[in-house]
Amino acid sequence: MKFSMKQKRMKSLFFTVFLYTAFIACSDEGGKDENGTVNPKEQWSATLKGDGEVLGAYPDLFSNYWEYTYDMTDYPDVALRIKGQYPHARYFSFSFYNDETGSAIGGINDYEMTSDPGDDNPFVVTSSKDNYFTLYVVPASMEESKIAKLPSKNVRKVTAGVRRLAICIRHYLGTDVNGVKDEYGGVELPLITGVDIHSLKEMPAPERTRSNIDKVTGKTFTQKSDDNRDVPFFLAPRSEYYPNNSTSYLYGRTRLKTDSVLIFSFIPVPIPQKVEEYENAKARYWSICLGSASNTRSYYSVYDKEANVEEGEKTTFIICRKQNPRLEEIKVKIEALNKLGGHWNLFVWDSEKIDIDGKPLGDVFTIMYRNILPDKDWEHSIARMTPTNYADAEGEPVDKVTEPEKQLAHKMLKDYGPYGFKYATSDFLSNDFHVKQ
Repeated sequence: MKFSMKQKRMKSLFFTVFLYTAFIACSDEGGKDENGTVNPKEQWSATLKGDGEVLGAYPDLFSNYWEYTYDMTDYPDVALRIKGQYPHARYFSFSFYNDETGSAIGGINDYEMTSDPGDDNPFVVTSSKDNYFTLYVVPASMEESKIAKLPSKNVRKVTAGVRRLAICIRHYLGTDVNGVKDEYGGVELPLITGVDIHSLKEMPAPERTRSNIDKVTGKTFTQKSDDNRDVPFFLAPRSEYYPNNSTSYLYGRTRLKTDSVLIFSFIPVPIPQKVEEYENAKARYWSICLGSASNTRSYYSVYDKEANVEEGEKTTFIICRKQNPRLEEIKVKIEALNKLGGHWNLFVWDSEKIDIDGKPLGDVFTIMYRNILPDKDWEHSIARMTPTNYADAEGEPVDKVTEPEKQLAHKMLKDYGPYGFKYATSDFLSNDFHVKQ
């Protein structure tokens, strides 16, 4: 009786799980169901949902995260083997963090991964079959001669001195095989197995411990510049706590009154239309997210293919409050502008919406323009800008601009950089209205 490659792989994966389960049958380690079978979902955290309105630091609403954290000092001679199926997603990665400090110490992006023998990397070439990968995470003390014997090219060494390691999986726009939104990208979470760094024999995965990653929140503060009419955009500094090092962000912030609208226009970064274009893309993905300055959680968002855009042309975003008495008139005008060939996108900010802490979102919000895997060699890339720190004891972002041609998006990137301005609703609704350039 002959088996297909897929059937053989499923048998192999089942046999691996079976052997692993038998090996740890007497163990009281976590990650097993009531029958003692290793369940990958039990090894990782519950899904940290970008759209769950719980995470701070302005997460993307179209992303999901999972973390696995363990104390390396309790398992000094253990490496990790992480084996799984590539998810159906726009972007997928593993990031490694020192869980005691939150600092990034490494990782691997989807396109960098070598697939298991006979499989494709679906983030490099279009593939309709199930494809698998194997990733090894090894301690700094593991000998190179032993590392060379690991049966995968995907090996990442943990920085020496790290005592508690946090591993984070990221999915953006995860779907099932048919393109329908799916929490897990249409696949199981990867299976974690321990490997003795001396004998290379399998052993139970280290017991997962509580991570600090779900405690991350952004800093809240007041700004005098929130009341300015203009809203410049700055490149965000690299976060100190669990950053995604493959993503760059522009941020702007303002207070919006009920009788005003905020408008900003720019040419968004072009995105690839198929997997084969990923390698030379200007960015893999972009989105605009709105979050409350009072709690740093995100509430409204649009991403590249969902927005009303035309590649190479300016796109306009307009934000008004739900409490604006002329909201319906604003909607009618935007619809008319789009029928005339415009590219307008409306966000309605509900300042009275109650968050999970029982507090209203308020009238001050932050706008995040996110680019994943931006091409730093592209002349209009936001990653080429000079970062500007958030408000602190030294002042607000506008006070820290010493090189406007490098720090202000509309100066550095020209038409590819957003710049906002607030208008009275009556002015926007007038027949002779024009967006400030």
